Amino acid sequence: MLNPVALVAHKEFIDGFRHRWVVFASLSFALLSLAVAFLGSAVSGQLSTPELAPTISALATLAALVIPLLAVLLGHDSFVGELEGGTLLLLLSYPISRWQLLLGKFLGQGAVLATTCFIGFGVTAVALGFVVGTDQLLELTAAFALFIFSSALLACTFLLVSYLVSLAVSTKGRAMAICLLLWFVLVLLYDLVLLGLIVAEGSESWVRALMMANPVDLFRLSNLVYVEHQSVSGVLSLVTSQNSNLWLMLLLMFAWSAAGLFAGWQIFKRKRV
Repeated sequence: MLNPVALVAHKEFIDGFRHRWVVFASLSFALLSLAVAFLGSAVSGQLSTPELAPTISALATLAALVIPLLAVLLGHDSFVGELEGGTLLLLLSYPISRWQLLLGKFLGQGAVLATTCFIGFGVTAVALGFVVGTDQLLELTAAFALFIFSSALLACTFLLVSYLVSLAVSTKGRAMAICLLLWFVLVLLYDLVLLGLIVAEGSESWVRALMMANPVDLFRLSNLVYVEHQSVSGVLSLVTSQNSNLWLMLLLMFAWSAAGLFAGWQIFKRKRV
């Protein structure tokens, strides 16, 4: 007999793929990443064979926008939606603790997002494998393995952010509004504010620390550092120009997920249902 965590995770995984927009997201990832990889050189006026570093750089920019949005759309009503529908109280009447319910939902929906990243970007990796030389296959495989792994970590981080919102508010509409606001601030506004602060204050050291505190920047930086892409502009160049530690960045992304899971548990165990 499966334990409660595995049962909840299995249910969430199946439910996630019943939503057509999740399947649509996988197809969208595949089509967009294929277009970026094979048509990205068109901006220079000619089509050429894709190169690994520029391709990973362009894909990281694309994924940093889309993956957090997909994660918060999936997770924003995970708890407040159950509460509004009356199913959260029913679930908790079964022999399952709140910690097990939270962990089961996270594992199930996290698996949905990880599978989406694997399918969407894996298709592009396979397609690139047919056009690059055999001497680059190992390098290509390693770069895309890191890219897909870090994409799943980024998705799990924003899934947990949406859980925190879903546990803290009383309606699905408010949860959606707050999640979209957080996505806008962390994904679109954060780097622009840091760039403005650099220009205004002239200090760079503490700005680097703030960048390392943002999971979106950690995701982009870890992939850019790995492929040693040099054409980086904006505030990201502050970190890529230094001796950056890839493992530290991945460890910080894990820390974001661990902190989100712990904070979610603290809120959930005090929540009145």
